[in-house]
Amino acid sequence: MQRRSMIRALAALALEPLVQSAMAREAFAQTVQNKPMLSDHPLVGTIWDPMARRSATREALHAALRAARYRLLGEAHDNPDHHAFQRDCLVALGEGGLRPAVAFEQFDREFDPALQRALAAGGVTAEVVAEATGFDRKNWRWELYKPLVEAALRYHMPIRAANLSRAAAGRVVNSGLDALGEGRASALRIESVWSEERERVLRAIIVDAHCNMLPDAIVPGMVLAQRARDATLAEALLDPGPDGAVLIAGDGHVRRDFAVPAYLRAVRPGDSIVSVGLLEVEAGKTDPEAYLTDSAGGETQYDFVQFTPRWDRPDPCEKFKPPRG
Repeated sequence: MQRRSMIRALAALALEPLVQSAMAREAFAQTVQNKPMLSDHPLVGTIWDPMARRSATREALHAALRAARYRLLGEAHDNPDHHAFQRDCLVALGEGGLRPAVAFEQFDREFDPALQRALAAGGVTAEVVAEATGFDRKNWRWELYKPLVEAALRYHMPIRAANLSRAAAGRVVNSGLDALGEGRASALRIESVWSEERERVLRAIIVDAHCNMLPDAIVPGMVLAQRARDATLAEALLDPGPDGAVLIAGDGHVRRDFAVPAYLRAVRPGDSIVSVGLLEVEAGKTDPEAYLTDSAGGETQYDFVQFTPRWDRPDPCEKFKPPRG
């Protein structure tokens, strides 16, 4: 009974983004202010092209985004620099005359019908969008996402609610893919795109994101839930209109080697995808390729990487360390 209770409690962590655990989010919410670190790191401001293994210009990145059908913009959820970069990309698309649909991980898919009704009514503000999508102000910082919504509205870009809800993901952790409903796992191609190598990499990321404290019994369900979320995010991007779509989501969701791009390719194999990872620099780590190790099957993780300062936040694993002295 005690073991089951532990598994149920830890299952809730599967509902958090890969790049930042629930414990990190909780610790950060308790911090009144945060600040950038390593702003003088030599990689800060660098845009890296992993395929060409060289730096790229902002103009080249924007040109690639304009030419793509699907543009996936990653983030660390609490890093303001990342959201400023995402807004810059939306503005570049809008100023280029494009009106792609903008899908948000931060809005649950179940609220999309209400969101579309609100948008159709006209005169919509960012606050109306937040209300229509039941935006979770406790676990997400609205002040970081509001400018993105405002940019989408300014350029008349459709907005989509894209994510699998916390409750639905929790059911997958506890009961498997059948919890999605009859035929949903097949429709989302959750099984058909998967491989042992993708399983290995995603499992390692989830375990590491939770401070290596997860019991083995809970990890498979958490991997399944993350796969279901990626597939659901991909589904929200399909058939967006003539100018394609943009996804705003955590860096883990936009990885080419196992996440949303894998599901998009399964459904739209001929459509172009540009995935942008926004990575925080690390002290003493100045080789861009050192940030891009252990990809599934050796596939490129992102089409572009933007390096940014690291934002100060409490160490979520500190509470598990033994007392000093």
